[in-house]
Amino acid sequence: MAKILVVDDDELSRSLLNLILQKAGFAVQCAADGAEAMQAALSEKPDVIITDAMMPVIDGFELCRQCKRDADLKHVPIIIYSGDYEREEDQEFGLSLGAFRYLLKPSPPAEIVTAVNQALSVSKRSFLTDADLNLAQEMQQLRSYNEILFVKLENKMKQLQQTIDEHTKAEEALKLMQGQIVQQEKMASIGQLAAGVAHEINNPMGFITSNLTSLAKYASRLDEYIAVLQQSLFSCPNHPDTAEIDLLRQKLKVDYVISDMCELINESLDGANRVSRIVQDLKSFSRVDQLESCRTNVNEALGTTINIAWNELKYIATLERDFGQIPDLVCFPQQLNQVFLNLLVNAAQALEKPGTITVRTWGDSDNVFVSVADTGKGMTPEVAQKVFDPFFTTKEAGKGTGLGLSISSDIIRKHGGEIAVESTPGVGTTFTVRLPVDGLLQKV
Repeated sequence: MAKILVVDDDELSRSLLNLILQKAGFAVQCAADGAEAMQAALSEKPDVIITDAMMPVIDGFELCRQCKRDADLKHVPIIIYSGDYEREEDQEFGLSLGAFRYLLKPSPPAEIVTAVNQALSVSKRSFLTDADLNLAQEMQQLRSYNEILFVKLENKMKQLQQTIDEHTKAEEALKLMQGQIVQQEKMASIGQLAAGVAHEINNPMGFITSNLTSLAKYASRLDEYIAVLQQSLFSCPNHPDTAEIDLLRQKLKVDYVISDMCELINESLDGANRVSRIVQDLKSFSRVDQLESCRTNVNEALGTTINIAWNELKYIATLERDFGQIPDLVCFPQQLNQVFLNLLVNAAQALEKPGTITVRTWGDSDNVFVSVADTGKGMTPEVAQKVFDPFFTTKEAGKGTGLGLSISSDIIRKHGGEIAVESTPGVGTTFTVRLPVDGLLQKV
C-alpha cells in the first residue's frame, strides 16, 4: 500500500485529503507544516508528498526545495496543492523546484487521486534534469521564491488595508447609528417629559386662565358700577359728603387702580397663554405621538422649533423670518424638527458678536426649500467640505460630538432630499435643505 504524506496547516483541508486518499486505498500520514513534514519524511520515507504552499515555519515551496536537495527524498514526487498561490508564475516556480504537479484548491477528488497515481508511476525517476542544482540555479530559484513571496505579501497587505478600511467605515457607521439612537432617545425623553408637563400644567393653567377671564369680567362690572355711583353722587350737589368722598377717591387712586387692574389681568392672561403655547410647542416639537410619517407644514414646524430654540437665540441674534407659500410634505416631523433645531443652534453658536439669523422657506410643486443663514465667522472651503463627516467638529473638546450635522444630513437623505452649505470666512454661512414633497412616498 502506497504511503502518502499530506502537509497542510488547515485542519479541514488536511482532513478532507486524508479521507479522499484513504478511500482510494492509500496509507496516509499528516503533518501541519513543512518542518513537521520534513521530520516525518526523514523518519519514514513516503511514496508521494501532497503539500499546501502557504504554511507557517516552512512553506510548501521550501519543503519541496529541501526534499530535492536531500539524497533520500529527492526522488519522492511532490504535488503542491494550493489555494493561495494561484498565479501562473507561482505554478511555474513550484514546478521549477521539482514539484511533479501543481493543483489548485479545491480540486475534484478524482483529479487528486489521478495525480497521485501518476506520481507513483514515475516515482523512481528524478524530476530534475541534473542530480544536483549548481549554485547559480539555486540562487535563481531563491530570487524567484523571494519575488513570489513579495508579490504575495504585497497582495496580503492590500487585502489587510482594505479590511481595515472596511472595518473603519463599519465602525464609523456604527458610531453614527449609535449617535442617531441616542438623539432619538433624547427626543423621545423630551416628548415623554413634554406630555407629562402638559398634563400637569394644563389643568392648573386652565383654572388660572378661566379665573383671570372671570376676574376681568368682574373688574369691568365693578368699574361700570362705580362709574354709575359716582355719576349719581355728583348729580346731588348739596350732598354733604360729596367733597370728602371725592378726596378719598383721589387719595386711594381709585381711577388708576381700576385702569391698572384691567391691564394687570390682561398681562396675566397673556402670560398664562404663553405658558400654554410653550408647553404645546414643546409637545409639538417632540411629536412623541407621531412616530409614523404624515403630511406636515414645514413653516409650522419651523415656527415651533424657533420657539423651542428662542432662549439660545434671543441674546445673540436678531431672527428674521421669510416664510413663503409652500405645499405640505410627507415626512417624519420629529426628525425634521431635530434638523431645524440643529441648524438654528449652530447658527447661533457661529455668531461671535450679536448678528442676524435669517430663516427662509420657498418651494414649488415638487420640492420644499429651507435655508438658515447667519452673519457669523464663516468657514474655510476645507472645513465646509468636512462639516457633514461623522465626528468632525471645530468646537473645543467636550463641547461637541461632531454628529449633529452628520445625523441631520442622514435624516434629510432618508427623506429623499439633500442639504448643502455655502460659507465665506468673516461673512457667514448658509445651510440649504431641499425636501421632495413626496420623497418618503417615492422611497417606499
